[in-house]
Amino acid sequence: MSEIPPRMKRNLHIILPVALYLILRLPSLIEPQWYSDEAGYASTAWLTHAGYGLYVDAWNNKPPLLFGIYGLSEALFGASEAGIHALSILSGLAAIIAATWGMSRFFTKRAALWGGLAIAIVVGSPMLDGNLALPESLLIGPVTVAMVWFLCSCTGAAAPKPRAVALAFIGLLFACGFLIQQTAIADFATVMLWCLVRRNWRTMLTVGGTFAITVAMVIVPFMVTSGVHNVWFALVTSYVDYLNDALGDRLPAYLVRIIIVLAIVVVAWLFRNAKDDRLELVRIWVAALLFTAIAAGYAYEHFLLPVIIPLVMLVTGLVSRHHHHLLQRVRRPRVLVAGALFAAIASTGWSLFVAGYRSTVWSIGYYANAVSYVSGSISELDYDTYFDGLSYGEQQAERWISSHNLVGVTAMLWTNLAWPLVDDDLLPPTRSGPLYVTLALENGTGGILSRMNATPPELILITPLGIQNLSDIRAFISGHRYQEVMDAHGIELYVRADG
Repeated sequence: MSEIPPRMKRNLHIILPVALYLILRLPSLIEPQWYSDEAGYASTAWLTHAGYGLYVDAWNNKPPLLFGIYGLSEALFGASEAGIHALSILSGLAAIIAATWGMSRFFTKRAALWGGLAIAIVVGSPMLDGNLALPESLLIGPVTVAMVWFLCSCTGAAAPKPRAVALAFIGLLFACGFLIQQTAIADFATVMLWCLVRRNWRTMLTVGGTFAITVAMVIVPFMVTSGVHNVWFALVTSYVDYLNDALGDRLPAYLVRIIIVLAIVVVAWLFRNAKDDRLELVRIWVAALLFTAIAAGYAYEHFLLPVIIPLVMLVTGLVSRHHHHLLQRVRRPRVLVAGALFAAIASTGWSLFVAGYRSTVWSIGYYANAVSYVSGSISELDYDTYFDGLSYGEQQAERWISSHNLVGVTAMLWTNLAWPLVDDDLLPPTRSGPLYVTLALENGTGGILSRMNATPPELILITPLGIQNLSDIRAFISGHRYQEVMDAHGIELYVRADG
């Protein structure tokens, strides 16, 4: 047996986590189109391409770069789940390489290996929806590269004065994360706070200025074409209602969150002279991302995904540097204060942790299901049902539409899984794609039915189980000339008889 080449041996601490991550992500390339958020992003990108105005008719409350990524996937791979998951894999790959390389530089290669393996398991598996192409899994690449680059350039006693070009690229990467998902403001704010308490004005202005200019260059053109009020509502105001729904518009809930933010700032100020400024920056990073994940008040496990990398880096650093006297370090006042802050943040997010646990349990059968499907021991229907039985029914409906030369016609999807719009180039008579968004945009079924009466769609697709306002769409169908052509696997498909 040949020996491992010296160069490969020197880089095993990076190669092994990367290999594990890629192995864990392989089944995501054969997943069905089952997740409604992915369908919403894909349909928004498609409708924008079809001429619907982003934030006007093709509505979503995410920044433009997310839809640029989905649009790129559609251009390169067509309406492919594997295509968008491939881009998500690349983002996670960049994050793991950056984090593992950074840990090997800051700590030891052995510590980096164990930290990298831990990141690969959580980010690469479905434990926190890492298998999906969600904003959280797409933004971790640019923000992790930016943060590790910043740690190397601007922290440490021996760090040289960072070059302005490097700082500008770091700001650009943070802006890319923010333009995928607004919550990436926490990563950027971490660096700004770290610079502020240390009065590092040059770095703060260069990174912050590049961030602001990049975001403005992307957002302002949409303000011009779609209207300032539409863009502001989509990217900012809509989240006020989002928070109010979760927090019940309760003042104490908001006060707790304000106090936590102030505590993060105060603790950063108190620790501004910390001897290990790299670990201090990572500590602020963990606190900021953990708070961001929990503050919204929703129990969506993928909110925790961006927290994993800085958390693993922090734990790896503490264990690597202080494992011989860890108990003594834990009892220090500074550590107790930081630990109390983490506990205060975490105590407000039990429902989120429970959701993460449920997702972890669900993921146990994920790989067995994939192996069974690839080996032919279970059918496509059985494989799809593990995720969501509706995805199989929608595939059958899409095949019927294609086989009857109805690609590109108008269609109303009374469902939250809007992939048929993308797969068959269908055009809705209303704004948006997923029903739960359309209902809000059109002020309920009255607005939707008004548009449908004005221009009756060629096709109507319904998922009756658990869908909103089912009686309204059934009344519309019975009052117009539609023929049912499919009723199977949770899907009903109707074609206009006089179309």
